[in-house]
Amino acid sequence: MKKIALALSGGGSRCISQLGVIKYLEELDFKIEAVSGSSGGAIVGGLYASGMSVDEIFTTLKSINFKSHLKYNFKNGSIYHLKDAISYFQDVFGTIDIKDFKIPFYCSVTNYESGEIEYKTDGDLVTLMMSSSALIPIFAPIKYKNKIYIDGGFCDNLPALPLKELGLDIVGINVNPVSKNIKYSFISHIKRSMLIMLDTNVKIGKKECDLFIEIKEMGKYSMFDLKNFELFFELGYNEAKKNRENFESIYTKN
Repeated sequence: MKKIALALSGGGSRCISQLGVIKYLEELDFKIEAVSGSSGGAIVGGLYASGMSVDEIFTTLKSINFKSHLKYNFKNGSIYHLKDAISYFQDVFGTIDIKDFKIPFYCSVTNYESGEIEYKTDGDLVTLMMSSSALIPIFAPIKYKNKIYIDGGFCDNLPALPLKELGLDIVGINVNPVSKNIKYSFISHIKRSMLIMLDTNVKIGKKECDLFIEIKEMGKYSMFDLKNFELFFELGYNEAKKNRENFESIYTKN
């Protein structure tokens, strides 16, 4: 088996497509020895590193009614807070420390006070996954161990850098292509500016990857689309199949 490390970009529900890529990697007999992730990629990567299979992650995430665990937070400067979501996910996944994982996991979070990136390798899985996904001002910042954190994508949306120390080939998976289709409305401008920001931070991590895959079809869908998980998985799997020769070049590399 060829050992590799995975760097997973953020992208909300689009990150379900990363599961399709991982499924194909497993079929090619790759062994994932380490994972890093930001935002939605932190959720996919964290659950995979915890020992859950691709199928288990997909089935579990598909069954969750995410919207029912979001509570309005207008008075405190965001649309929602994630406190109830954290409590619910801890009931689902348990309270587990990522330092105990057999597969090393690096969770990308942005320190809201210093504005600097942090790659967490220990601490409560659920709280850190949610911290990495706290895309302000949609979601409120999350306080954890006397620090305040927001979405990791603000600083590093493809956290390949912390994986370099392991000496493994790094496969980066990006689900946030910037679409050429521009819509001229207030909300569309906000969404597009956010995507451009996230894409810029992906380019930084891309330079550290031995193989970079961008699931271009995901640009057609919202990062908050909770109805097309099966399609997203299929798009990721099919994009991975298109890259078979690139994967094989890694597999045969000395």
